Amino acid sequence: MSKIKSLSRLINKIVLLHFYFIIPLLALSQDSIRTEDLAKFSYDFDIEDGVFTGAGAEILMEAVTGAHILMLGNNSRNQMESELDLALAPLLNKYNYNTLVMEIGSASAQVANRLSTDPTKIIEEIKKLNQSYFFEADGLLFMPIPDLKYLGTGELLRYTKDQNWSFAGIGTESWTSYKMILAELYKNLTAQEQKVTSKEYQASILLLDILYSEMSGQSNSDLLKLCEGLKKSKAFNKFLDQARKNDDNLEILESLNFSIDYWWKYGKKEFYEKNNRNFKRNKVLLKKELVALNYNFEEDKLFLKMYRDHLAKGVTPNGFYGVGNMLMELADYNGRESLTIGVLGRFTEHENGITDILENDVYVPSAHQPFIRLGQKDVWTLVDLRPFNKVFYWGNYVQTVGMQNMMRRYDLIIIPKADRKAEVNH
Repeated sequence: MSKIKSLSRLINKIVLLHFYFIIPLLALSQDSIRTEDLAKFSYDFDIEDGVFTGAGAEILMEAVTGAHILMLGNNSRNQMESELDLALAPLLNKYNYNTLVMEIGSASAQVANRLSTDPTKIIEEIKKLNQSYFFEADGLLFMPIPDLKYLGTGELLRYTKDQNWSFAGIGTESWTSYKMILAELYKNLTAQEQKVTSKEYQASILLLDILYSEMSGQSNSDLLKLCEGLKKSKAFNKFLDQARKNDDNLEILESLNFSIDYWWKYGKKEFYEKNNRNFKRNKVLLKKELVALNYNFEEDKLFLKMYRDHLAKGVTPNGFYGVGNMLMELADYNGRESLTIGVLGRFTEHENGITDILENDVYVPSAHQPFIRLGQKDVWTLVDLRPFNKVFYWGNYVQTVGMQNMMRRYDLIIIPKADRKAEVNH
């Protein structure tokens, strides 16, 4: 028995030596992925008068024109990202893209479609909308449809509508949209229905004015108070019940109720449940919109613009399968190409100069940092991740989990040159 125990101890020591000495030596014999390695796949480009120029532009244009589904993970709150949208739109139109989908609620998309019936008046109509429903909290300016707060998004919508593109929205209604949505519900009622519910409608608008005025921003406690105030209001809920009698309001009501519940869960910090429901619903909404548009995956082309993480291929950073993964698989299933672009910012212009996000990188995910270091003040940067699987995953390199995820989630990374806040359409 003692011999067996001695042998067992010896085996354990050998295993421990393997883990403590042999494996680290093997790892040291490999090269870890550094920014210098990524630079081999990094290309400069610029946008001059709405036209792409430079080596990176050639790669970008070739990738875009070869795809049937382009997924751009950016926002319209920064000027350079807005300029990227506006430079891409004519290129996409040239290669027969015909549908734009943005991450706004379906009720908000209905409003946007109505305001853009005459493309020449879109900018002014959105400005009127913003002026009608904006409010301020803690020095911040909130608009009913946050993506349409900025001039650049209106210009993108104007261009695509002028070229007869279809437009749809998938996503959760912003909590800033509720007065606008109530007005839509009321507008859809007949004159008699409006007369019956006028008192509850006016009381609901007044309630929202009060609740918005008490907000200091978008904290959990702010949104919890807002949503609980609506959920507990007899007048508000009675108005919704009466609005439901008109079939034109059913889709709007579904979008509104989901939004209130979504932001209520945000307020209660029930983040998993909130996000789980949202990711599933977005895929259902996208299917519904594409069916309504009679979208053909083999022939039609789609431009989808959402928050970067929501378009990731595979699992999103917060652990869900989103519309980005779904569209990638559908493109493959139909023998077509998809292209997923993630935009990461680095330099930002202010009145007092330019700041570098890496100067305080505690807020920058570690997986993003090697890419962001490639960003430049005076020129755009494109990193082509498509060869990475072959070169790095199958090569003699040590990879962090974060680096593997970046390779799997995006085809291209774009880092704008020094950016600034976009112009507000107000």
